[in-house]
Amino acid sequence: MTEQNQNPLSAYFRAPKLWTNIPSSGKFYDADILTVPESGEFAVYPMTTKDELVLKNPDALLNGEAVATLIKSCVPEIKQPKLLFSADVDALLIAIRGASGGDLVEVNAECPKCKEITNVNISVEESLSTMEYIENEYTIDISNGLKITALPFSYSNTIKAGVASFQSTRSMQSISEMSNDMDRLSAFNDSFVKLADLNFELLIDSIKNVYYSDAEGQQIQISDKGIIREFLENTDNNTGKEIEEFINSVNAKGVQNEVQVECSSEECDNTYVAPINFDPVNFFTGS
Repeated sequence: MTEQNQNPLSAYFRAPKLWTNIPSSGKFYDADILTVPESGEFAVYPMTTKDELVLKNPDALLNGEAVATLIKSCVPEIKQPKLLFSADVDALLIAIRGASGGDLVEVNAECPKCKEITNVNISVEESLSTMEYIENEYTIDISNGLKITALPFSYSNTIKAGVASFQSTRSMQSISEMSNDMDRLSAFNDSFVKLADLNFELLIDSIKNVYYSDAEGQQIQISDKGIIREFLENTDNNTGKEIEEFINSVNAKGVQNEVQVECSSEECDNTYVAPINFDPVNFFTGS
């Protein structure tokens, strides 16, 4: 639109409310995924009414389209949100929530001792200040002599896990209504295997390289996913657990997603650490 034809109400259009970096600093992505500002900080605009409506679409929430649409609307430099690390998406959702609703966000926490629900206010600014930046790669020397490097999950893989979990829950509801015990057991096993297979694929996807030493002591790099998959399928459970714990620690990078809570029940003196759920259904509605 030329200056002559500019909307006379453009002065009242939304403007950025805050600026934030992301855990990856954008260094892992091509220009078609995002554009990193010279300052390194992304301008974050408040949500529009249309954005809020998108967040009420259950299908769009389940398949990640709602979050992708929201991020592209509120952080224009992000072009393909689904290809970001999940840690980057979490940081952006926190920033969008702050730009749209102010610094304080109310979350609910359940006491593990007495089950009392306590309302806790967290600060967007403080949450973003806890950001742990993602390194170029993470390395572990495992007990069998191999070395493994890894990076966090992408948001697209987190979506896959969420969809699989949702489908598994629905399957369990249907399975519980089966009258035949053998059919119920078989269906339960099938559902469990599918979910386990997906989690296994996510583990493989997070692994970047595996290194081993040949007979001459030279370090050999393996990046072929098929070879890595076969190795994980045939390794012992202790090594597998060691690798899984390492991958989980890698995927814990980013913005702190826990808060310390004092139980609000007068009969309970418990202080505990509760997870913060960045799921947009809860995080943006405050429910």
